[in-house]
Amino acid sequence: MSSFSNKIKPALILILVAAVIGIVYNIVSPKGIALVGSWSKQILEGNIVVPPSYDKSTDSPPISLADAMSLYNSPNIIFIDARTKEDYLKGHIKGALNLYMEEYDIWAPQVLPKVPKEAIIVTYCGADECELSLFLARNMTFDGYKNIKIFFGGWEEWVKAGLPTSTGENP
Repeated sequence: MSSFSNKIKPALILILVAAVIGIVYNIVSPKGIALVGSWSKQILEGNIVVPPSYDKSTDSPPISLADAMSLYNSPNIIFIDARTKEDYLKGHIKGALNLYMEEYDIWAPQVLPKVPKEAIIVTYCGADECELSLFLARNMTFDGYKNIKIFFGGWEEWVKAGLPTSTGENP
């Protein structure tokens, strides 16, 4: 029994030291993440707020509320809500389809046939702290969609601006 505890004790000390080093490094690093509270956000040119996981070099371009409004009023634009079905039913951008990102593999076969590969697509979710629209855009890019824009302001910014919304099952 004592040989077992003699082996466990150094392992626990090693884990504790590694955790302390990791936390200290995270605190002093300019790229550290918040341990408590909200994560920092990036602000791109045009004052578009994006989540820290957004990669300007590989991800679909973000758009502002003004860009989203302009696209909304253009023909052949498809808005896709990446939030849960429940959130979508409570309210969504008028005309938007729903494809809950966390269940992409389940819902994509039903939703994507309605979306032509050449369409201009705008993904959105709840607000600028939500990454579902980013992950949905990445999945759709992987599935062959090329003209995707991400509206990080999402549902919250759209509603605050008093723009067209709908509730229920129909887009």
